[in-house]
Amino acid sequence: MTTYKEIFGKYVKNYSSDPSSDIEGQIWYNSTSGTFKSQVLAAGTFASGGNLSTARNAGSGAGIQTAALYAGGNVPPPSASTLVESYDGTSWSPSPSLNTSRRTAGGCGTQTSAVTFGGLIDAATLTSATEEYNGSSWTTTNPMSLARRSLGSAGIQTAALGFGGYTNTTEEYDGSSWTAGGNLSITVKGNSGAGTQTAGLSIGGFGTPPTPSAYITVTESYNGSNWTTGSSLNTVRETFSGSWGTQTAAVVAGGVGPATSSATELWNGTSWTSNPTGLANARFDMAAGTSGTQTSGIGFGGYTPGIGFRGVTEEWTGPTLTVKTITTS
Repeated sequence: MTTYKEIFGKYVKNYSSDPSSDIEGQIWYNSTSGTFKSQVLAAGTFASGGNLSTARNAGSGAGIQTAALYAGGNVPPPSASTLVESYDGTSWSPSPSLNTSRRTAGGCGTQTSAVTFGGLIDAATLTSATEEYNGSSWTTTNPMSLARRSLGSAGIQTAALGFGGYTNTTEEYDGSSWTAGGNLSITVKGNSGAGTQTAGLSIGGFGTPPTPSAYITVTESYNGSNWTTGSSLNTVRETFSGSWGTQTAAVVAGGVGPATSSATELWNGTSWTSNPTGLANARFDMAAGTSGTQTSGIGFGGYTPGIGFRGVTEEWTGPTLTVKTITTS
């Protein structure tokens, strides 16, 4: 019978207790339990968090899994809202309201240093208004150059990025005012964002004229000046339920294409990989903690046809190395 050493040229090491290891596929023999073991990469998963006080969709998000912020969004019947809620890792609580009601706005930052920009005030009125949050109150600052909605966003309060939103243009925010950045290769709305102002991602969306009207699977990377087209998503969709992470390690979940989706994908800087499990609640227009990472994120709110506005929160734990006992089955 062929041995492990004959195949790989190495002996299996013998340990009395499982070693600490970050090497996927490493194999060893545990002499205490009398079993062979290995490090296996387990898929990322979502777990239920506390529900929003007010179910809604299309608000802007900020923060991390244990300190998130949800600003504005659609509330029944629907209409744009000034509502803001804060999450402590367990439950949501009311926070100071926005100055301008809005939905489908961009947003990024942390729970105590956030910014929201653009969006719809009502069914027909766009806004370019920008507001900053310091953990206690919202302050209106200089507006975007172009009023827009359903745009991608990335960055932090003092270095934010807004792109797309029925246009191919990009704007950069320095904590005070907006300036023009490089153009996307396509005119798009409902695109998702991740990363920073100088290393951002625009993910998917829906093409709007002059781009052909169709779902976009393209990913574009921003270097602070120009966008470069990269690999496509595996699942066609727009208005993602959530996106977070960096330019080289991002997550997108949910959205709507031909149907409302729960699908989750991971980006490694080159390509997208479908995660075996997705959201427990398929939905679109969900906000997300924009400062999350590929290993720890959060998405909240959203909309599901047949159910309506959602108040659910889902907490993401990314793929992790797990010790597994090797069996003959």
